[in-house]
Amino acid sequence: MRFEKRSEMPASSQELFDWHARPGAFERLTPPWQGAEIISEDPGFSEGKEVKLKVSTPIGKRPWLARHTSCIAGEEFTDEQIAGPFKSWKHRHQFRYIDDQKSELIDSIDFEMPVGSLGETIARRQLEKMFDYRHWVTARDLRLKASLPNFKPLKIAITGGNGFLGAQLSALLKTQGHDVSVVTRSKRRDSDIRWDPAKGEIELPRLEGLDAVINLAGENLTSGRWSDERKKRIYNSRIDGTKLLVDAFLQLDEPPEVFLSGSASGYYGHHPEKEFDETSSAGEGFLAEVCQDWEAAALRAESARTRVCLLRTGIVIDPRGGALQKMLPAFRFGLGGPLGNGEQWFPWVSIEDWIGGVAWLLFAQKAKGPVNLVSPQALQQKEFAKELGSALSRPAVFPAPKVALRLALGEMADEALLASAKVQPKALERLDYDFATPRLSDLLSRIL
Repeated sequence: MRFEKRSEMPASSQELFDWHARPGAFERLTPPWQGAEIISEDPGFSEGKEVKLKVSTPIGKRPWLARHTSCIAGEEFTDEQIAGPFKSWKHRHQFRYIDDQKSELIDSIDFEMPVGSLGETIARRQLEKMFDYRHWVTARDLRLKASLPNFKPLKIAITGGNGFLGAQLSALLKTQGHDVSVVTRSKRRDSDIRWDPAKGEIELPRLEGLDAVINLAGENLTSGRWSDERKKRIYNSRIDGTKLLVDAFLQLDEPPEVFLSGSASGYYGHHPEKEFDETSSAGEGFLAEVCQDWEAAALRAESARTRVCLLRTGIVIDPRGGALQKMLPAFRFGLGGPLGNGEQWFPWVSIEDWIGGVAWLLFAQKAKGPVNLVSPQALQQKEFAKELGSALSRPAVFPAPKVALRLALGEMADEALLASAKVQPKALERLDYDFATPRLSDLLSRIL
């Protein structure tokens, strides 16, 4: 059976080929609902290259070995399944020249299923959904890169680069052609930079000459009750790491030109009646205190040589992690609903606009200080629950009562789930950032 998808792309055929050939492309092309990971791959991008994967199937994760059987630089490449869940699979990627700014992406797949024609019909529907997503992401990434002001390849280090947000950001930046290193306690790759904030240790020479550092490290806020010990870890994992980085910058001959450091919309605290932008004052509570001290530690890096932005991140929506991943099981069974009375404002952002916004800030020379990474569409939590139920064709009428949330999660329920802050992305809008998915309904239709 044959499947084919064609789309015009906002880049030359050479740039389109290069995008596919760069590290990070596989991660960018993998839809959020399609669990797949690279186990190993040969270096380079040429005929004979082999990639070992694990992919999700209806009967669990299965190994997949693929080989590039042909490759014509700037024009096309073909990969074939050597071993895997299909009876046969041959995927031809073509990049057809239109002009110097446009090209056509053509994905052609010839495949056979081990279970015959019924399986092929189901597979075709899944391929249509998958390649709609892949072509949308490819066009979005190419359009974003072309619009970045004064773009040039950068040397970038990311703390928290193996986490939910960091891994997706790293993939985007690599496909743009940047040299990306992960700052981590446990080195997995030669490119990794080792640090240990608890011991005050970091590979200082590896920081010399970096163009940008993106600081995302910090213990998960919502993985359990906030005991005194957990609150201490949440605080220290953010402030100690940031202080270590800034102290290191002050010792460098060439500190980074850009330092993007994490924060959160929790900076504003709980205020149901107010609207917040980057000029608003801090709120009260544990999260607001963490964010204030986290930002203060980062701002010590600000100088004539280093521009600092503070990433006040909202609730990032993606089924691979974060809040949506936790919500989905109940909603899929028709048991979802608002948290508490649902009246609280829910400052959400898609992962595409989170990583896109961060990439934009690397090059927006006028950007400094706090930046709210949230969607321009302000929603209350009950509206979010209704949209999610609609996207899944399920009711969303079973609220999680405040008293139950407080009994189960304690202080975390009030600050992380029930707090209300109507946060607006005024800085991103002033910087002319073009949101990829500003409306929740459009986002959910793409990622679920």
